[in-house]
Parts: sequence; structure tokens; C-alpha cells
Amino acid sequence: MKVSYMPLLAVLLLVCSGAVKSESLWLNTWDESCYSDGVNNCRDDWYKTEQGSHLIKWEVFQTIERAGSEVLFSSSESLAQYGFASADSSYSNSGNQESDYALEGLPFGFLKDKSRLNNRNYLGLSCSACHTGEFVYGDDRYLVEGGQTNANTPQFLLDMVSALQETLNDPAKLSRFKSRFFWYVVRNRDFQAWPVAASAGKAYLKSAEEYLSGFTGRNNYVVESGPGRLDAIGSILNELHVHQAGKDDEAAVDLTAPVSYPFLWGVSELECVQTNCVSNNPIERNIGEVLGVFGSVNIDEDENVPDIIELAFRAITPLFDYTPKVDNLNVIETALSKLNSPKWPNSFPPLDPQLVNNGRALYADNCSACHIDTSDGVDDSELTQANSIGRRYTKVTRVLPEDVGTDEAFSADYGLREETTGILGSVLANAAPDSVDPNTGIPFGEQVPENFNALALLGISTQVVTNAHYETLGFKAKARSAYPDLPVDDAIEALIIDYSAGQVDRPELSVTSYRARPLDGVAFTGPYLHNGSVRTLRDLLKAPSDRPNGFYVGAREYDVDGAGFVDGGDFYVDATLRGNRKEGHYYGTALSQIDKEALLEYLKSL
Repeated sequence: MKVSYMPLLAVLLLVCSGAVKSESLWLNTWDESCYSDGVNNCRDDWYKTEQGSHLIKWEVFQTIERAGSEVLFSSSESLAQYGFASADSSYSNSGNQESDYALEGLPFGFLKDKSRLNNRNYLGLSCSACHTGEFVYGDDRYLVEGGQTNANTPQFLLDMVSALQETLNDPAKLSRFKSRFFWYVVRNRDFQAWPVAASAGKAYLKSAEEYLSGFTGRNNYVVESGPGRLDAIGSILNELHVHQAGKDDEAAVDLTAPVSYPFLWGVSELECVQTNCVSNNPIERNIGEVLGVFGSVNIDEDENVPDIIELAFRAITPLFDYTPKVDNLNVIETALSKLNSPKWPNSFPPLDPQLVNNGRALYADNCSACHIDTSDGVDDSELTQANSIGRRYTKVTRVLPEDVGTDEAFSADYGLREETTGILGSVLANAAPDSVDPNTGIPFGEQVPENFNALALLGISTQVVTNAHYETLGFKAKARSAYPDLPVDDAIEALIIDYSAGQVDRPELSVTSYRARPLDGVAFTGPYLHNGSVRTLRDLLKAPSDRPNGFYVGAREYDVDGAGFVDGGDFYVDATLRGNRKEGHYYGTALSQIDKEALLEYLKSL
């Protein structure tokens, strides 16, 4: 009998040994300064810091069921289908196990976020929810920190709306919800938050449904995003200039230009920090991001009160009340500045050294005019001129769609969008009376036009938040603590410079351009082009007419040969539609096949 069981034992040993070899791996490394007693404090800050995002009340999120099911919407089973990076298994880096960076059962970046305005707890999404990628190769899973989520965020929101509405309209579902909500509140009371009435579940449910159905209704996708993309700028402009300005939802503009989530490593060293270079200040960029993920700043002015009066008495009115947590955003940005780009892992098929070496020269000839190669460091010619405090940054190239030939929807629809200037015009006139209208190039003095570029106004709204925060007693106390040897005013100014990463000068607006940045880690940032219309780097080196007219996204398997995700999943990207078009970016497309192989190998090595 012992002999007869030997084959079965051998099979079991093979299966078990295969399971042991299966790993979940961090693909990025962090600066050594992040570590203290073996703990990565930067990673802690990146995943666990709230930013002022308030989707729905936390207690409602924890107790609603999915539509058509009794499964809780917040369960791992429910959330797994949307593609957010999962925290279900431990990740390791060089064999060192790391601690848990997500709330139990939730994806990375899903946090309990306490509002600074009403002290209630909400489900909030942090930067890491949308900027943590995950893929599979063989039996192993890899996490790309600061990359792009493969999540279908719009579908997540629409399904949450359905869950809320069905709970309100189905008596049996509503009864289960009210009971579950009551006991959840009783057993999980947060004594540091404003009390939640355990018996008022239906009222909280209705409030959540009204807000979220309003959000999804205002932000109607003409070109669907699907996994890995989001029309973030379009929804930010709608939320700021329509909802938060107190306008009717009919004033919202349809969303036409989904964009791949930009990768974030190295961004604080760049001369501009957004896809279209409308901002150079990382804190203000982050505030704008919070406004797009359920944060707010109140710019609903009283038309019966002169702007000068409203501005003078804003401290005792709701005007400019804001949810973004500026100190926390600085914590996140400081951590992010210490994140290194992902590298081709040893567990992948090795790169060909000769091809990589040949590809380096081809990159210099075909790519580096726009995308600076930082693999050998950044030399003097690759840095900007010193700004007013002597800081220099890595150059980026601003390219117009008509020059690079890529899809123009994002540039045209949002770069040229105008909105009613409103109270933000008075703020702009006070801050920069000699500014230039970015639409006309004409100085407007103190007479700001009635309608103004929507992106420029977004920039003013983020400055309103930062300026308001810098005036608080809490910030002044923080400045004195950070710089105890300086006079108070100098300490405040020094901390403001720290928060802005030294970006103290107003940027040159380029509202219709795209940013071409260094490509370190580019092999793990597909699909490619700003709109994610090209599946792999291999496809990007083909003539536009030879690139696929479409492909499926949502699968997590990595395409080692082409560098990108495999063609799989349940969402089809039609690359012939405006907003999704694959055209343009001809660089390297005329090379011989052997040269393309070399350039591709070099791109994988970055």
C-alpha cells in the first residue's frame, strides 16, 4: 500500500511546491529614507492617508446590498469584479513581508475618511485607489505602485447607485438594510465623530442616493471609459463649475475624452505635474484631484451680494468651505516623491543585453527629443532654468495634438472649455491684476471676462483652498514647529515652499497641449497614448494604420512580448471613435523590424 501511494504523493508534492513558488510581489522600490525599524513609513502614508474624499456615509456603504442580491456591496466578493488592486494577499519585496496596507476586505485606497466640515465618516478614495496597478504573469501577481488601476470606476459608481435605489424601493431589502444599519452603528460607534442616529438609516440612505445619482447623472459618458481609464478632468469641471457653483445639472457637459490614469513616480521632479501642464504645483494638482473624487469647494456665490463683500466676510459664510485635507495631501506627496519606478523583474524572461544596448541609440534618435532619457541621470541641459527661489526641475515637452497627430478630444473639449467666471474672477483679479487671458492672449487688468477658460478657473479654485489653509492657526503652528529658528512669517513662507515642492512661480498655461515626460517604468503603464488607445508598446511602434482598431481590456495577464496587458476582458475599446483614436505618434514607426525589436527591448529596460 505504501508503494501504491507513492505516485499520488509525488503529485501532491509537485502541486504544493508550485503553490509555494507562487508569489505576490511589489514591483517598485522606495528610497531608503522611508524605512525605520524595518517599516516602510512612505508606503504607510501612501496607502493609509485620507485626503478629503466623501463618496457616501461609511455606515451606509458597510450595510447596503448589491442590486439583485443579498451580498453586501462592500464585500470582497462584490468589489473584486471592478478591478481595483486587491489587498487580499500579502505582497513581498526581496522576501520581506510587509504589513497590511488596506482596510480588511477592501481594495487599496478605500478608506474611512472623516470630513473636516461636519466630522462624519465617509467612504473615501485616496490617490492609491486609482494609482495602484496590478497584473499577473504566470503564477505570480505584481503590484505597480503609483501606476494605473485596472478598475472600471464608472461602473463601480453606477452599480452603487443601483444598489442604493433598489434598497429604497424594495421593502424587503430596505427592512434588511435598516436592521443591519442599526446594529452596525450600535456596535461600531465612533466617539470621535458626530453621532450617527442608528434609527435614521433610511434618511442617510436617501441622502447617499441623491448625491451619487446626481454625480453620475451630471457626468454622462458619451465615450465610455471602461477599465484603466477615466474622464477625470471632465467630471472635475462639471463638479466644480456646475454642482459646487450651485447651477442646475443641465449645465453639465457630456464626457468625451477618457484618459489613462497617469503614472506618478518622479512627478514631483517635473516642471509640470499634469497631463496637459496646466499646473506645476503638486499640492494644487492634488486638490483638483480630490475635487474629482467626491471632494468639494463651495463657490456658490450670492448674486445679491457684491464680490468684494463676500470675499471680505468669507470667514463667516459657507463660501469656499472645502473638504480637501491639505496637510494630508502634503504627506501623500512627500511619500510619493520617494517612490522609484518599477523595473523589469528577474522573474520575467531576461532582456537581451545587445538589443538593449542597440535600442539606447535608437531611443536617442527617435524618442529623446520629447521624452528625456533619465536612465543615466539628469544633466544640466535637461533641467529648467532656475525659478525665483533657485529651484530647477526636469524638463518636459509640451506637444499639440495637431503636431503629434494623436486624438484631440481631450485637448479641444477641455482645454478650450469656458465657464462663467463668477466669484473666482474676483479672486483672480486680486491675485494677478496683470494676468493674461489664456484664450485670447490679451491682458485683462482688473476687468476679468464674464466667461473664462474652465481649466484656468479650476487652478484658481485650488489656490483658494491652499491660501485658506495657509491662513489657519493649525498651519501656522505647524510652520513654527517645522522651523522653530525662523520668525513666524518666514516659517510660514518656508513651509508653503515645502508644500509646493518649490514651485512658487505661476506656470505658463498650455491648456491645449499634452505633456511628454520621461519614460522610466513605461513597460508597466499600458495601454498607451494619453487615451489608452494602443494596447502594447509593440503596437505603438507600428504605423497607425497597422495598429489594432480595437481590443478588450479588463484582463490582468501581462503580455511580456508586447509590453502591456493581454487582449482580454469584457470591455471593448473602439479605437476608431473620437476620444479613443489610435492615430498619431509616428516616432519609431518607420524603423526596420530589427531596430523596432531593439527599441522595444530598451523601452522594457527603462
